[in-house]
Amino acid sequence: MNTKIFESFSDKETFDIAFKIATGLKVRADATVVCLDGDLGVGKTVFAKGFGAGLGIKKDIVSPTFNIVKSYEGEKKLHHFDVYRISDISELDEIGFEEFLYDDAIVLIEWSKLIEEALPENIIKIVISKDLEKGFDYRKITVEGMKDEDFRD
Repeated sequence: MNTKIFESFSDKETFDIAFKIATGLKVRADATVVCLDGDLGVGKTVFAKGFGAGLGIKKDIVSPTFNIVKSYEGEKKLHHFDVYRISDISELDEIGFEEFLYDDAIVLIEWSKLIEEALPENIIKIVISKDLEKGFDYRKITVEGMKDEDFRD
């Protein structure tokens, strides 16, 4: 496992980076949990759209902020969580969160830092951050927990 850093200077580049990451992960035979964090407006939804496209999902990926979770079928199933509005960790039990973690799918969790105690051990962490000195559209995308073979060209 290692850390990789990607730089993006546009929404398209962020989308393409996410697409590439998802393409590498979709061949995994087991359930995979991907935690996506970053400040408001940093591009998590753009990343999620590219990630879904990389999994072969044809439907438009939208942030499930008010639903908490949306599931999509593609070449690999995706459960997309946005836990920003979770006020108490027990709310995860009400939606069957743990069952999603063991489905043969990729689980993408936005705002995962809010539910760290509920996450399994082996997760992939992705953090998107801005650096205004490098430009308004610049994003640094840090990926931890992927194997070298997960990054396919």
